[in-house]
Amino acid sequence: MPDINLAPTNYDLEAIQKRRKMAELLMQQAQQPMEMPQMAGVRISPISGLAKLLQTYTANEKLKKADTEEKQYQSDYLSDVGFLLRNANKFTPATEAIPEKIENITTPNLANQNLQEIAVRQSTMRDPNAAINPFEKQLFQGMDKGQTSEKLQEIRQMPSETVEQRVTPAVPAVPGSPMLSADLLSGNNANNYLKTSAGKVALAQLLMQQQAQEQARALKLQDAELEVRAVPPGGALVRGGKNIYTNPAEPKLREVKTIDPLTGMPVTRFYPENVLVAMGNIPDQYKGFALELITAKNLPANIKNDPQMLNLVGSELNKKAGLVTEEDVAQYMLKVAETRAKLGYEGIPFAEPKPLTAASNPLIKPTLPKGVPLDAVPTGKFTPDGKPVYKSPNGKTYVED
Repeated sequence: MPDINLAPTNYDLEAIQKRRKMAELLMQQAQQPMEMPQMAGVRISPISGLAKLLQTYTANEKLKKADTEEKQYQSDYLSDVGFLLRNANKFTPATEAIPEKIENITTPNLANQNLQEIAVRQSTMRDPNAAINPFEKQLFQGMDKGQTSEKLQEIRQMPSETVEQRVTPAVPAVPGSPMLSADLLSGNNANNYLKTSAGKVALAQLLMQQQAQEQARALKLQDAELEVRAVPPGGALVRGGKNIYTNPAEPKLREVKTIDPLTGMPVTRFYPENVLVAMGNIPDQYKGFALELITAKNLPANIKNDPQMLNLVGSELNKKAGLVTEEDVAQYMLKVAETRAKLGYEGIPFAEPKPLTAASNPLIKPTLPKGVPLDAVPTGKFTPDGKPVYKSPNGKTYVED
């Protein structure tokens, strides 16, 4: 609930108190003794006492009226406060749109139906001795057989009922609106709902505080949109219920017992889990030994004969030489995906980037298709029939013969 000033001090109450003060002064004046004449032979007017009584009566009536007005004011003000407390932050229910309705209303035409019943009786064999309805006799009086037949045909064609089209106009939808609004501060609505000026002042304060709170919430949301947040590894940044960025988690470390290649002594190392997994099905102790060899730059022959180890070592050599490795390609594609997700969330177009190709393994002699020179490297492109395209240092492109 907003902080509303419920102090009853206002212009209405001040006016009542001023009238009370005037009545009290008039009462004090009426209670003062009458002044006696100072000149010899001058008498007090016989109506002076009556004037004092009238003055006392008038003062009493004004005091009673002030008491009544003040009590009524307090009751009206408490009623206004209750109205504000009951309806703060409440809305009138919204109504749905009602489409236009067209319907046909059918009403029987009793007069025509009666005439048609007469026509039926006239068209059928009837007892010549039966009594004839006076109206029926008058209807066909003076007509010969042909005229009577035409009259009967005319009656048969008269409608037996009338159809009236009734159109109910469409009613537009009405959205929900707050129960308390600035419309209650002026006009007829103000007098219908709020009876005192203090109640109107309290409503104005409530509306201003609600507006200030809405502006504060809007500024807070705007600041949240512009806030730069540090996302921990493995965490995600969510905005508007959508995951707009995920920071890759740091690789887990695995304890590996291996041999120090320099001292030959058993040691315990901790290596990234993803690096160990990338080395294939080699036992952990040999993986650790291979990593130590890479660090020490000492590769025995048995390591060179292992394709998995050669791939790992070759990737490490390319990394040391500043060339593009398979890991670089993976990181590059991850960054592209993250950038595309961020720009796509903001509605910014993102052109397809140039593909990144990892450098070949310097420890493994490349196997190239027939017709492709040894100095050619794959471009990452393919012919329409699916054959890879290679490019030599002199700029020429090759495909398999």
